[in-house]
Amino acid sequence: MARSIAELFNKKVQQRLAQTLRELPAILGEEAVNFSLQSFDQEAWSGYSQEVWKKRKNPTKWGKKDEVGRALLVKTGRGKRSIRVSRVLKDKVFIVAGGAEAPYMRAHNFGFRGKVIQNVQPFSRKMSTGKTQKVKGFTRTINQNIPKRMFIGGQKQSPYLKARLKRATVHELRTIFK
Repeated sequence: MARSIAELFNKKVQQRLAQTLRELPAILGEEAVNFSLQSFDQEAWSGYSQEVWKKRKNPTKWGKKDEVGRALLVKTGRGKRSIRVSRVLKDKVFIVAGGAEAPYMRAHNFGFRGKVIQNVQPFSRKMSTGKTQKVKGFTRTINQNIPKRMFIGGQKQSPYLKARLKRATVHELRTIFK
């Protein structure tokens, strides 16, 4: 009798453990996404040292008044919303940012320095005399320098992320025995 209760308990624990191990990669993926989103709030990457994001250049120099008090890397929120879990395997989870809706997020995460060809659409310009002048469309080459503002990385780059994932794993495993 006692042996059958012990076997029943053991079987129930094994079923819970198997279920938790199947669900764990998705849970850890969401935890990693939340860690990445936290970088936007802190405006820094929590790696082995706190890597504070470089501030934006003086935006009022070009007349863009709306960018003075705005958070870094967030204007419409499209790039921040693009951070998600893309694939979940047994032992790996892939987190992506950008994709087709925000391809610039890769350049922000790793930094970019290089030449870019920009296509300028035709537009109208108001002259100092009050007349409007039509400008034809053209292309121009710009030397672009986007500083590295890391927000996604693996547990190898951040002991804080590793500890957070470990905490979530321990929490999920403890719920088996409750």
